[in-house]
Amino acid sequence: MFHQACPKAALSSSWSQGEGQIASKHESAFAVAGVIVGLWCDYPDLGDLIMAHFYTRCPYLVPYYVPQQEGQSEEDYYRALGYTYTDGVVENQDKFLKRMSGFMRLYAAILQTSPPPRCKKSNPHGINHGWQWLAQVLNLEPRPDITATLLLDFLEFAGHAMFKAYGQQFQKLLHILCTGYFPKIKKVTPTGSSGPVSRLEAFLQNAIKSRIIQPPDGVLKTNFWFTS
Repeated sequence: MFHQACPKAALSSSWSQGEGQIASKHESAFAVAGVIVGLWCDYPDLGDLIMAHFYTRCPYLVPYYVPQQEGQSEEDYYRALGYTYTDGVVENQDKFLKRMSGFMRLYAAILQTSPPPRCKKSNPHGINHGWQWLAQVLNLEPRPDITATLLLDFLEFAGHAMFKAYGQQFQKLLHILCTGYFPKIKKVTPTGSSGPVSRLEAFLQNAIKSRIIQPPDGVLKTNFWFTS
């Protein structure tokens, strides 16, 4: 039971899951999100801690592209961007993107996860925050790799819930993303680094054409809290 658990210990475990298991096993994001949302409802003060940790480890969830400060070392700058260092060597780009994807998938799962019925309240960080995040991203100049990667992660994991919540308005936002923002992403993408961009393009074209985004694997069923 959530109220019998140590919230900080459970939360710490959830972060580890976000950086490790979720990056490799995408559908596990929803089970971890259930733990976080349940804890958040039981301990409202944890909300600020939860979001502060997200923003520190993955500032793109703000969303925010950290600028390099005058006199700041390359290592400090890359750490601020979310990269890790081992023996003074920065992690490679593929590993970095995979970790950031884990955070985004977990965050997107949180946005759409209903609290356990005993909470008698709605999700403290619901799908409206997903709309805010996406709208704010579209007002930022895109960055190579990370922007396309996290947009695709968000849409794959939260797109179905966004369609359910906002319908035609979300369809319009997707159209703006595809026709107005996506060309900016392509423009900043270096030659030979178009994998995330190509996948995002295919996803957007299919979503706009079909006017539907399928629910992601692992999403919690409506009776989850009654059967778990």
